[in-house]
Amino acid sequence: MKPIKVAGILTAGAMVLGLGVSLAMASADDAIKGRQACMKAHGATMGVLVPIMKGEKAYDNAAIQAAFAGEEAACADWSKWWGADTQKGETLETWAKPEIWTDAAGFEAAGGAWYQAFTAVKGTTDEAGFKAAFPALGASCKGCHEKFRRPKE
Repeated sequence: MKPIKVAGILTAGAMVLGLGVSLAMASADDAIKGRQACMKAHGATMGVLVPIMKGEKAYDNAAIQAAFAGEEAACADWSKWWGADTQKGETLETWAKPEIWTDAAGFEAAGGAWYQAFTAVKGTTDEAGFKAAFPALGASCKGCHEKFRRPKE
């Protein structure tokens, strides 16, 4: 399997590696905190992108790129957060479904689809390109959340 590279980190390929081994994480809670911070950063990115997509805010490539940079920084240790020992926290709740670990190939495929869409949107330089690429990013988020994330209670 060939890993996919995102801003100096291995993601889709490394996710599977991270499933088998917990890489240098002090605890399951640390992994869960990392995952949650990454998802909050992703939400912040979507908070920049969605209003532009809807035409509620003017296209601003600098703001888009800054949002992506923040997300990449928050998610830099992604591959370290998916060891089998991180399925449940010691004190923290996780919304990760068991399917992440029981369907590693599906989780990797979902990560690959997200990365491809992320890269396409990040690589746009004008509003038309952005609006053409964005729907695939939203769909990739939905695809992963539906299968691999349980709803918050």
